[in-house]
Amino acid sequence: MGGGKLYLAQNLKYLREKNGETQKDIANMLFVTEMTISRYEKGECEPNLQKVVDLAFHFQITVDELIAKPIRPVQPLYIRNVRFLQTKYEISDKELALLMGLTMSQWKQCVRFGLELPIGPAERHKIADFFGLKPGELEMRDLSKEGV
Repeated sequence: MGGGKLYLAQNLKYLREKNGETQKDIANMLFVTEMTISRYEKGECEPNLQKVVDLAFHFQITVDELIAKPIRPVQPLYIRNVRFLQTKYEISDKELALLMGLTMSQWKQCVRFGLELPIGPAERHKIADFFGLKPGELEMRDLSKEGV
């Protein structure tokens, strides 16, 4: 056997949430219970091959993409740095969204799905200044590794 890591659990949860679907929606499609979908997403059990094929078809990806590699994009360095500084300085999501001129929904989507922040250079400069950084530092260096 190959023994490589499988990503079905995390990919299923990511794709379901990205599509705005509930566990019940996926359960109904596969003719299983919500608990079964929950267990798939936790990696406690795996669907049979036909259900894997059905999931791949539903999400319009290949079976290989569904199980063999992570689908969730890596968060851009800028967001990782902002999250690091948010934690370090104990800033709430609401305060941070306000600082960036975003709605809470926009901010949460950026974090959850690894999206680029929909803000311009002026807002980025404002955020860098707020944290005592030079413009561009949030995009250039991994601040969490430098103990900023």
